[in-house]
This record gives sequence, structure tokens and C-alpha cells, in this order.
Amino acid sequence: MPVRGSVLVITAVALMLSGCASHTVSASDQAGSGTYAYVDDAGRQVQLPEDIERIAPSGPTAQLVLFALSPDKLVGLASNFSGDQFNYIDKKYAALPVFGSIYGNGLNLEAVMRAQPQVIIDVGNSASVEKLDDVQRRTGIPTVFVAAELHSLASAYAKLGRITGEEGQAGQLTDFIESTLDDVNQKVAVIPSDRRPTVYYGQHDGLTGVVAGSTHSAVMDAVGATNVVDVGVVGGAGIVALSIEQIMTWNPQVVLFAPDSVYETVAGDARWQGLGAIRTGRYCRIPGGPYNWIDQPPSVNQVLGVIWLAHLLYPDVFQYDMAAKMRQFYELFYHCELADAQVEALLAGSTFAK
Repeated sequence: MPVRGSVLVITAVALMLSGCASHTVSASDQAGSGTYAYVDDAGRQVQLPEDIERIAPSGPTAQLVLFALSPDKLVGLASNFSGDQFNYIDKKYAALPVFGSIYGNGLNLEAVMRAQPQVIIDVGNSASVEKLDDVQRRTGIPTVFVAAELHSLASAYAKLGRITGEEGQAGQLTDFIESTLDDVNQKVAVIPSDRRPTVYYGQHDGLTGVVAGSTHSAVMDAVGATNVVDVGVVGGAGIVALSIEQIMTWNPQVVLFAPDSVYETVAGDARWQGLGAIRTGRYCRIPGGPYNWIDQPPSVNQVLGVIWLAHLLYPDVFQYDMAAKMRQFYELFYHCELADAQVEALLAGSTFAK
């Protein structure tokens, strides 16, 4: 970052800490010379630096999207990587400060400003213009929104490549996403409707269901499956508390369980044995490292989820070499070379029980 921008950011932090949070630094001054006007996906015009080397993510989804694109340009994280995630993520990133999220508990603006990013990037399916403008006003740091859901993730990377100067890596990510979704779309289109199963996806105790039509359900939608949890609750968290009796009423043909849920115990649980899918072994555990492949969070991990679920539901149509697909994905998106033992561990429980 230019010296002038650094001085301004440090000054702004000092004023904020002394109770002058209303003091603002203009985005154009903070960015220094060499800026351009960019209209983001919330319709806001933002002055962005031409050359960006320091980025702050707005929240967990932005963190995961940006980590795939340019991990070493991140000056902080929305939330820590932890535990088993470091089997796939370089431990050096544990030293980065944690900022929180624009949404949820809010960004720690003092921590963000101390880290001196040139831009704060928000990525997701929707944005709050009010919050984005407020963060930019209070920090003086350009704050930009890029829309991204599973179906628009490739185009989001094209935009982010331009913003960050990482066009090469963005092109590789875009190519992988487009080729994956195009292949799945073309093959699913010719699968008869009576071969497309109804599916229930349960988290935690198994009775927390992912709602149809939400971003959490995007992988099921992409492979032509019908999510039975059609309860008119969309947006927000995309999950709803259910009873086993309600799930029995829907009688899904396939049941998916989140990692660290009740997958291991349902075979011996009389309540769950009331479901035909459990009795016949048409259930499995979603792979989950470093993130659940379906929706935690609903981000780049969903691309691999599409590959896995298509292969699971239609093995005669999608004859993927899952180990090869996984290695390609993990190297591109997590910058990790998977060992054979990791591939085996990730896929444990990921096929039907019988």
C-alpha cells in the first residue's frame, strides 16, 4: 500500500479508538493514486485501486471464495480455520487476525483498519447497501459487493479476478466451475423425472432440515433431486426444525446427513427405522473437510458437492473418478495436495449404507 494510504488508515484507527468513530477517510484518498470507478453488484459505484495486494473478506462466504483466488492477499479472516481444517489448509493462515462478519455479529472495524486492507470484499447471494456504505464511510476503505451463488459462481470469479488482479487463477477456477456445472446440467436434463429421487438433508440431530429453494439446497437442485423440505421458509438461515413424524410424511427416497450428525446411530434408532430410506440403506453422510460439501457455508464447496451427489444418485450416468476430481478441486480451491489416506477418510460413509 502507498505510504500516504497507510498514514491515513493509522490516523483513522487512532481517531476511532479515541471516540471519533464518525471521522471518515475518503475511499479515493485511502486507495491512493491509480484508482478506477467500479459499479458493484449492489449497484454502488466504488473507487477501487488498480493494484490490490491487501484484501479483507466481509464474512465466511467471502473468505472461502477469496481464499481460493488469492489466499496470500488476505490480511485477515472472518473466522478462524481450526482443528481438522488444518489437514487441508496451511497452518500459516492461523496467524491472521479475525474480523468477524458484516452480517451476523458485525465486523470489528478497528481490527480491519489496523490490518490496512486496500479493499473489503463482500461475496454472497444478497447484500445490504446500508451496511456496505456504513462500513466504507466509517473506515474509508473501499467496500465492494460481488454476487455469487452456485449458478453464478463462475461469473463472480471473473469479476473478482479483475478486481484483485488475479485473472490467471480466476480463469482456472471459472473453467472448473463451468465445466462441472455444464456437464451435470446436460446429463441431468435427459434423466427421466421418475429416476430423480426425493431427498431429505438433515443436520445436527437429523431433525434440522435444509429448506428447498434456499442457497443451502442448491446442490440438490443442481442434480435434479427434489428436496422434500418444501415448507415455504426461504432466505435467512435456510434451515428449519422438524419432527421425525413430518419427515415420515414426506417419505424421502434418499436421506443425507451432515458430517458430525446422527449418521452413525440411525441404523439402530427405532425412530429413524420408520423411514424406508433408512431401512433400505439409502442414506449416507456428506463428506466434510475442510467444509461440508453441500452447504456449510454455501460457497465454493458446493461445486464439489454437485460432483459427489450426481455420482451418488446416478452412478450409471456420472461415472466420475471421485479421487481424481477431489484432488483437482482441493488443489485449485484449497491449495492442498490430497494424500490417498485423506481421500479415503473424506469418502468414508459417503456412499449408500447398503
